[in-house]
Amino acid sequence: MSGFIRPELTQFFRRWREPIAAGVLAVIGAYFLWRGFVRYNSVLEIIGLVLLLIGLALVWTAYRRAQFNRTGRGPGLIEVTERRITYLSSQGGDSVDIAAMTRLEMRSTIEFGRVWVLKQSEGPSLYIPVSAAGSEALFDAFSALPGMETAKLIAALDTTGDQRTVIWRGSPRFRALT
Repeated sequence: MSGFIRPELTQFFRRWREPIAAGVLAVIGAYFLWRGFVRYNSVLEIIGLVLLLIGLALVWTAYRRAQFNRTGRGPGLIEVTERRITYLSSQGGDSVDIAAMTRLEMRSTIEFGRVWVLKQSEGPSLYIPVSAAGSEALFDAFSALPGMETAKLIAALDTTGDQRTVIWRGSPRFRALT
């Protein structure tokens, strides 16, 4: 039964499952809102309006997260726990506190292709391949950075070439000398 659905279709639905579910919630809310208007039932109207608003808010957030999610089979594993980003690979690994980050960049390397570069106030920079397993957790971690624009974050993923793109800089008082 596992070969019943094409792998490309499975991958598509896996990537876009959150926006689809949020859209279904918004449609259910619109249905309840409409039924409340037709039946002059204010309880159904309130339930429908609440579900519609929650669904629409979730659609936008889930859409951004799905745009960021790039499925790949790159080297390494990413874990985000308690505001700490950890990257593990066969060559070792390292971690960075989100609060200690001073700059976030996107670069191209010969070894891993495109990588996230996480610079911190103390310690070495952390290079994370874009296609590493668990990379979908980075969207929420990067969104927690003060002043982060998610549009710049997603636009950096869509760029091609060998340029170095600075996506986010921390406040000048915490910036490292790198």
